Amino acid sequence: MKELKERNALLTGASRGLGVHIARALAKEGVNLALTARSVDALEQLREEVISHNIKAVAIPADLSDTEQVTTLEDKVEDKLGPIDILINNAGIEWATPFRNYSPQELQKMIQVNFTAPMLLTRFVLPGMLDRGRGHIVNMSSLAGKAGFPYQTPYASTKAGLVMFTNSLRMELDDTPVGVSVICPGFVAEDGMYAEMEKRAGPAPRLLKPTTPDKVASAVIKAIKKDKAEILVSALPVRPAFIIQEIFPGIKNTLNKVLGATAYAEKISDRQSE
Repeated sequence: MKELKERNALLTGASRGLGVHIARALAKEGVNLALTARSVDALEQLREEVISHNIKAVAIPADLSDTEQVTTLEDKVEDKLGPIDILINNAGIEWATPFRNYSPQELQKMIQVNFTAPMLLTRFVLPGMLDRGRGHIVNMSSLAGKAGFPYQTPYASTKAGLVMFTNSLRMELDDTPVGVSVICPGFVAEDGMYAEMEKRAGPAPRLLKPTTPDKVASAVIKAIKKDKAEILVSALPVRPAFIIQEIFPGIKNTLNKVLGATAYAEKISDRQSE
């Protein structure tokens, strides 16, 4: 989808973190926005900001851990904004603790928000996209979903699910005008989940240098315009280390220790378990 101006996008997880930066990037491209998250006030504040780009924007509060609210979200967006041309599944939950400490309810909630809701929303918007002959779906995953990350087993698993969901659906839609992309950021400084971790546990090791929210938002725009299958967003030396892990899976534990990922994960887990 090379021309984004006046297209309509549904962005989940829009009230904070990467969602805010993605919303700003889309607004600069002239995309009309349906912003959804749980925080009413934050959504309205962002809506007022992005309409300065002469776009239409609506704030639609929704809790994606509630399947009924996910089911009705598409109709609400189309009633207020019109047909959905772009879906960005950005909402997510990230907790860090030993796997044995997660309650069944916590596991179910993370799976629902991080994985089930994106699949359901995609299922709801896809028929309309195919009928209109245009559309793009972006799933926000993580490098944790490509390589794993200790003490974040459920999070990494749901993000891995998004990668395979994207890959499989992209194959299925290969001869259609609807594109599907997945974005896999590493640590993201300044805003979002990593910024919250940094407040509690300090900065990540030097070799795990974080990227920026603006680079992630730019990757979203690039994925839509150029129909990219997958974009990894991280700084050196994480990218080459990640590629090595993909080729030689057996060295993942050793490489994570060398990079300082395992020790940092333990540190984050200790802080979140207090």
